[in-house]
Amino acid sequence: MHRQELIDLVKLTTHSFEDYPFNTAHRQDKIIWTVMRRVTNQKIIALIFEKNDALMIDLKLTPDHGEIMRQRQGVYPGYHMNKTHWNNIIVNDTDLSKTELINMIKESDRLTS
Repeated sequence: MHRQELIDLVKLTTHSFEDYPFNTAHRQDKIIWTVMRRVTNQKIIALIFEKNDALMIDLKLTPDHGEIMRQRQGVYPGYHMNKTHWNNIIVNDTDLSKTELINMIKESDRLTS
């Protein structure tokens, strides 16, 4: 999957929009952060970024579900986020199915409503 496909998947699955609040010219790192926000309250549903040529998404899950999902290949505690609630998925290096990823996106959307 490519970055734009992932952005489009989040948009299709949720009522969200893209935002780029962390991408300023004077930033030290060169990571481009796509923040997917809920239209209704502007809370973050997902963070999409690429690091070391890996496409990643951070999603909010319940602590119990997150702990279970971290047993799967390519799922880790959230990158730069609360490690209890946020989970990082390396999109092209995981054994999650597309349906499982979509369900995680939907859960993140519900938890941020």
